[in-house]
Amino acid sequence: MMNFRTFILGLAASFGLPWLCLIVLPAMKYEALTPVAYDKDKDGVEGYFPPAPVNGQGQLVYVREGCNQCHTQMIRPIQLGLDGWYKGWGQDQEGRPAAPVRSNVLRDYLSEKYALLGIQRVGPDLANYGWRAPDVNALHVHLYAPRSVHDWSTMPSYKQLYKLQKIQGPESERALKLPKHFAPPAGYEVVPTPEADRLVEYLLSLKKDYPVPGQSAAVAAAPAKK
Repeated sequence: MMNFRTFILGLAASFGLPWLCLIVLPAMKYEALTPVAYDKDKDGVEGYFPPAPVNGQGQLVYVREGCNQCHTQMIRPIQLGLDGWYKGWGQDQEGRPAAPVRSNVLRDYLSEKYALLGIQRVGPDLANYGWRAPDVNALHVHLYAPRSVHDWSTMPSYKQLYKLQKIQGPESERALKLPKHFAPPAGYEVVPTPEADRLVEYLLSLKKDYPVPGQSAAVAAAPAKK
């Protein structure tokens, strides 16, 4: 009986302690976080960190479409990889930035309904995608026909977020400028649905390299100065 009891207690501890340490305590810590004010003299920035929320409606579309299955949103510490040296991983868009992009901290996700750290990097990390994203039309084209941008792309098409409609009079200002091979039949046009617009707005809002209060930053993001 004692051996069975010891076995049950040991089993409960084996599953309970990791659950407590890896899920419950971090969740409690996250719930207790609040925005932190910048010190203008020390940080060179005014306002609060994190400075702006992501587009919440667009995030729901992002989750529903499974984008987080192939894209992470987390810059790892530099000692664990070379993330900070990749072109376009932060506000500094040079081929080799003067300083590595900082790794993400817990507060970067404070304003988000879901912290979409991701599972694997099949596609590039999107933590700071808002800085390197193309113009709105080009981003819509990329979502509608990924292989129109790179013919080797494994990214799925999100045509379900767009509407194929017959042209009535002048072509719509919202019509996608698609390459010939991906263009709709003559007399038709492809326009974004509201869900596609929300998804694009969400992707453009992804900027998680704002300076952390109390830490020096190579780049002080302009929106944080407002």
